[in-house]
Amino acid sequence: MEGVIRVRPRLWHDDPGGHTRPADAAVYWVCQKGSHREAPSRGGRGGLTVYRGRWAYCDGMVDDERHDWAPTGGVPIERLVDWTRALDALRGHTVRR
Repeated sequence: MEGVIRVRPRLWHDDPGGHTRPADAAVYWVCQKGSHREAPSRGGRGGLTVYRGRWAYCDGMVDDERHDWAPTGGVPIERLVDWTRALDALRGHTVRR
């Protein structure tokens, strides 16, 4: 998109005491778009973006960048991944010895 600048959040913050601390890694927005929720799960690989200055996550493996964001209140990404769907791709490919 021409003329659009993406702002990425800083991963580390400096506090007044001269120490560096990690930035807030919680995800504050999750995509609720039906077609994205029905798509195969990303399993936490990709899908992170910034929305309204906070981390946002879409679990659907889609190319569509139009999301319906809903607030989460700030949760770890592990709580937003649909692990059942993420592991579906691996089922039936177990190697037995």
